Amino acid sequence: MLVDITQETKIGKIYRTGSPALNVKEIICNEGTKSEYKTIEYSIATHNMGTHIDVMGVGVEIPLERLIGNGIKYDVSHITDRPVEVKDIDLSLIEGGEFIFFQTNWDRYLMEDKYADHPEISIDLAKKLSELDINMVGIDALGIGRGKNHGTIDKLLGKAKKYAIENLCNLDKIPAKGFKVYCLPTKIEGLDALPARILVEF
Repeated sequence: MLVDITQETKIGKIYRTGSPALNVKEIICNEGTKSEYKTIEYSIATHNMGTHIDVMGVGVEIPLERLIGNGIKYDVSHITDRPVEVKDIDLSLIEGGEFIFFQTNWDRYLMEDKYADHPEISIDLAKKLSELDINMVGIDALGIGRGKNHGTIDKLLGKAKKYAIENLCNLDKIPAKGFKVYCLPTKIEGLDALPARILVEF
């Protein structure tokens, strides 16, 4: 079975205050000539979109072998009044090289102001994950950290080449383990965050 855990980027959706949202418009190219045609032009801030990988630097390339791999999901949806700590999850499940996903179910609030007030993991847990043999870390929320911790954790994971994947969805539709992840970032030059289509197979 395949499940798409990619969150669609919505036109006009503001994920982070002060960032321009996705703008889509029809344009005419070669206007007034025999080769005139219509197409779509779009613009967006790289960190103000749906599912994306925060590589935290322009020109970062993720090796192809890391784009397909096994995954582990931790359901932490019951923890909403404090950060998720190391003691809250079973790290012994990690065998090596897995995508690690945190299910908060916060994707259900995407079009509400509440989406910005999301759960997070602790700095200690982020540090622990950065030291382990894992692939990337994803969450079905605006960020793995909240507020000032958002950027701190993104940089921490990025430095360790573990990378944060933000704004996932449908994590409640996949099992806790025993699944394969297909993570396919777009190939666009000059970006510091990569839009990605992510599928889970089990």
